[in-house]
Amino acid sequence: MDPHSGPPPPTLVLGAGLSGLMAAWHLHHRGFAIEVWEGSPAVGGWAQTLPWPGPQGEPGFLERGPQSLRVAQDAPLERLLRNLELDLRPSPSSPRGPRWLGRAGARHPSPATLRGLARAPGLTFLQKLRLLGEPFASAASHPDESLQAFFARRLGGAFAREWLPALVAGILAAPPERIGLSALPRLSYLERCGGLLLGSLRSGPERTRLPAGGVGALARALALALDKAPDTLHLNRAARALEPLPGGRWRVHGEGLAREADQVILALPSAAAAELLRPVAPEASELLDAIPRLDLRVWHSRHRPVPGWERGFGLLVHPPEGRGLLGAVSFAADDPRGVPGLMQVRTYLGGAYPIDAALETWPGVAAELRRWLPELPEAVQVREESCPGAFPLLEPGHGTRAARILQILPPGLHWLGADRFGPGIPDLAEGTETWARGAAI
Repeated sequence: MDPHSGPPPPTLVLGAGLSGLMAAWHLHHRGFAIEVWEGSPAVGGWAQTLPWPGPQGEPGFLERGPQSLRVAQDAPLERLLRNLELDLRPSPSSPRGPRWLGRAGARHPSPATLRGLARAPGLTFLQKLRLLGEPFASAASHPDESLQAFFARRLGGAFAREWLPALVAGILAAPPERIGLSALPRLSYLERCGGLLLGSLRSGPERTRLPAGGVGALARALALALDKAPDTLHLNRAARALEPLPGGRWRVHGEGLAREADQVILALPSAAAAELLRPVAPEASELLDAIPRLDLRVWHSRHRPVPGWERGFGLLVHPPEGRGLLGAVSFAADDPRGVPGLMQVRTYLGGAYPIDAALETWPGVAAELRRWLPELPEAVQVREESCPGAFPLLEPGHGTRAARILQILPPGLHWLGADRFGPGIPDLAEGTETWARGAAI
């Protein structure tokens, strides 16, 4: 339907995480009447910047989700940020501070640097030389290929065995053999452009950016843009049931209310979407239910500064050596979200990896951290954030599953989110923009 040919049909978006807000924003700008329901009291899902005052009540913040945004020039995320007129600043204290890989009981420079590449453990000279042949590897990726197979093909089996587990655990919280290529769609794009190295050069650099107010400012800006229209965004309003109506319309039931819509956007975690679809699309519900979701535990801590770490640090631990501890990262000293005079650290555990019983409380976590970071002082302030179901595990074969879900969804229902496009915010922005451009709404 041409959105300018008459009154637009009502479109109901279920979920005000980033995918739901992005979908609503794109459709609103195409002229459609949008209504968004969110079951919680806040927008953004896991991408929220939360207040965390300092020990004396000083202003301070923490991130529930990503610490910053990776933005490529004229990519969908960059266009969205520009349209929202968000105040973006380079990541504080660029270039970054030290980055390490915890491997074989010792801390090593990250293999992402030349120094780290030369000294990285576990690889012979010839195996390191094999990395230089990456541009000549065959471009034979398949959406159902595992990350383990992809990197073994492009960078060699030794890299995939010795380095990849730590790098992937620190991003997607699971072993690379359990993750499909659809979890990182940018890899397929880079391969089509000539490989990881040449593709990155041809597509332009990605830059780390931080919106004023933290990563959560993106969700807040989207919500503010939508909320300018009356009765558009409704918090604490969860959908309880979907009812098909004649003519392909739908009635969505909430607590004590119902709303009819021509189109319903399911921008919900897979388990919540599966529950709504169970009576009306049982096969799609079963496929969504089969998508594993990983629980993540995050400890935020503040410490006295450590000389040499003023630009922040990053640590990835090769599993299972961390006994469930996957890594840690700190704010730079000049990061506006931190408390002046203190170093703020985020430590993450779990995902697909079991957590040792000794790491169930902060003293055990702190002891494990100091095994890799002996310079780390005692914490002056700690806070735990439990993140159940924070990460969808997009396994090998997920691309086929997602295609089947889209094929069997009843008319008028649309499925969006990290389970479809990948968990990264750039992936959500690209997938949602592409969907909105071609959606038959």
